[in-house]
Amino acid sequence: MSDTSDRYLSRPGGPRRYRLDARRFRGPLHTPARNDQEQHDSDDLAALVELARTLVAEGFTAWIYERVRRSAPWPEVWDLRLVTQLDPDRSRG
Repeated sequence: MSDTSDRYLSRPGGPRRYRLDARRFRGPLHTPARNDQEQHDSDDLAALVELARTLVAEGFTAWIYERVRRSAPWPEVWDLRLVTQLDPDRSRG
């Protein structure tokens, strides 16, 4: 699957919102040597993918989600639908 598949870029109903969550964690859970996290929101999926690639090159694992408004029971609540995941292990090679 392409990181910026057309099915995520063009959909009726207004602009899409995306969220990037990135995490770099090393060491045991009870005493991590490194525990970095970054979050970004945007309506530009391609820009988030490029930012995710930069973070992955620095050792982060990145997840990009599409924000989807839930209709019930509370319409102001957002669900997150995974669009793509990028991680350092897959980017090597």
